[in-house]
Amino acid sequence: MVLAVDDDEAVLALVGSVLAAYRVVTFVRPDEALAALRGGLRPDLILSDVQMPGMSGFELHVELRRLAPLRSVPFLYLTALDRRDDVRRGMELGADDYLTKPFHPDELREAVRVRLQRSRALRSPQPAPEGLVLSTLGGLTLAYGDRRLTWEAKRVVLLLAYLLEEGEVVPAARVRADVLEPGVGTNHLHVLASRLRKTLGDLGTVTVVDEEVRLALRTRVAWDAATFRRVAQRALDAGDAGAIEAALALYAGPSLDAFDGPWVDGHRGVLENLQLTLLEAAVERAPDPAARQRAVQRLEASL
Repeated sequence: MVLAVDDDEAVLALVGSVLAAYRVVTFVRPDEALAALRGGLRPDLILSDVQMPGMSGFELHVELRRLAPLRSVPFLYLTALDRRDDVRRGMELGADDYLTKPFHPDELREAVRVRLQRSRALRSPQPAPEGLVLSTLGGLTLAYGDRRLTWEAKRVVLLLAYLLEEGEVVPAARVRADVLEPGVGTNHLHVLASRLRKTLGDLGTVTVVDEEVRLALRTRVAWDAATFRRVAQRALDAGDAGAIEAALALYAGPSLDAFDGPWVDGHRGVLENLQLTLLEAAVERAPDPAARQRAVQRLEASL
């Protein structure tokens, strides 16, 4: 099901005609669409105008991303706003595409087809992963199978990510400089390690011994940032348009966005540069002019 929101009923009628192969549910008021979605309506894709009375498409997008069941639903803009700032804002909010009016029917059909195909692949039933799953792209989550792990402080996740990237044994002085906030007491590292140990439970241990921080996990770890880096590099090496799009779909947002500091900035910058390289490659490898135009819009919005 495709949900379309536009205060122009003529546009909604045209969208319904162009997307006749799908069930299309339409709303002329974004607040009514939001109420229906909060009430349990679950579309496979959302298509929205930007300039609408009462609530803009940007505001609607922000509200939808606060609803956990809808965060992975593709969101496409279809609007007359074609200024670079507007395109950038839409893409920064996490839009899957930004189409401008007047649009060509084939362009809309293809954009919807590609996003639905990708969404179905991502949402297809998968067995719960065996091992620890760390997510830092666009948010923080830590899970083991179907169980979500909790922590006493967000910096616990930062310490885990740091040790996974820098090595399982790291000098304590370097950890303090890279992970802790300036000016905190030297004992704070022991407290943080203790909190991470409590979060991991029987999945592993973290100790501070002989001025070294040591991480010993008893399970495999899947980290979305590391996966993105690996898949993105393979896609760039292959130069395949489909592989490039699949890699871009893994980038859910900046890594460890809740933190700052030299190490975090460097880690995040590597991934952002990799995403930028993928966006440039998507332009070069676009299979047709319409796809290339959309790829160019995505690239410009990220700059």
